[in-house]
Amino acid sequence: MKRAGAETMIMQYLRQLVKDDRFEFSILVHGYDKGDYDDEIATFGVPIYHVPVRGKHPLTYTHEVKKVLKTHPVDIIHCNMDSACGDFLAIAKKCGIQHRIAHSHTTKFQAQKGIKKLIGECSKRKIHKVATRRLACSQKAGQWLFEGDSFEIINNAIDLSVYLPCEEIRQKKRKELGISDDTFVIGHVGRLCYEKNHRFLLQVFTQVKAKRPNSKLVLVGTGNLADEIKAYATELGISSDVMFLGLRSDIPELMQAMDCFTLPSLFEGLPVSGIEAQAAGLPCLFADTITQEICMTDYAKRLPLDDIGEWVNALNQIPHKKNPTEAQEALRKYGYDIKVEADQLAEFYVDAYFNRK
Repeated sequence: MKRAGAETMIMQYLRQLVKDDRFEFSILVHGYDKGDYDDEIATFGVPIYHVPVRGKHPLTYTHEVKKVLKTHPVDIIHCNMDSACGDFLAIAKKCGIQHRIAHSHTTKFQAQKGIKKLIGECSKRKIHKVATRRLACSQKAGQWLFEGDSFEIINNAIDLSVYLPCEEIRQKKRKELGISDDTFVIGHVGRLCYEKNHRFLLQVFTQVKAKRPNSKLVLVGTGNLADEIKAYATELGISSDVMFLGLRSDIPELMQAMDCFTLPSLFEGLPVSGIEAQAAGLPCLFADTITQEICMTDYAKRLPLDDIGEWVNALNQIPHKKNPTEAQEALRKYGYDIKVEADQLAEFYVDAYFNRK
């Protein structure tokens, strides 16, 4: 349970649904490391069970999953593993769990070639036979994973109230980060990995800085390409103006310190960070590889990844004024208020249990 997209979505819903006495929740995690959300989950009285990472321990994986599911039986299992849902739900089916939900959060395999992609494709094909219900964060994510099977959309909703802009918080965060009031801050929240396309973002920032010298790029997150991305910033001569903040628990406050938000991902489902940024009233630039559904405010737009100049021009024309009231109203309209959406997920669980399809 790290601070990543799907895990953060799960936490948003869990915080609401643990208040509903119709349900008892537990979480099964792949891996044995302590997660960023584990302490908070413990306060809910929700147990966390661990099994090996499938790719690292293929011989013991199935045995360990079966042991957990047999020892701690459940009525419904809600799997948030994208293509890996097939293999996992196949085990759940053998363990007698009748209600098995597969949830899609992306639009491509994380592994783009080799044995890992082949394993993902094999698992994906099983979903048709082993999932009793299907969910997705967007139309594009559902169409990719379920390939013609019916599915329902569950929005990556958030607690909108914590993202309302506050000038006092903005000034405080900028002071903590050593950023002056007149500095133009471009923000990004996401893992430092291939699909987030940080090299492209650094190239864009290099050109923005040439026109707006008093600019900084704030990158929030960790990942396997951290050293490579830092080295590339040095190679481009912009390392002193690129801030690598690592893993943070204060995302709403950090967004207050930003002037705009960028997400040039090579592929995504429907990114939580993009919803958060819009809730904070930030102008947002998304890659056109991300579903059109991500744009919910007048300040959000999608741009092609084959034209760096278009990104540079858009960033140089970012309006200084934020409009958080309109932004939050738009997000409520599109179904991204967690207090409302959690009730819908609760009813989905009830329907899945009593009206198995």
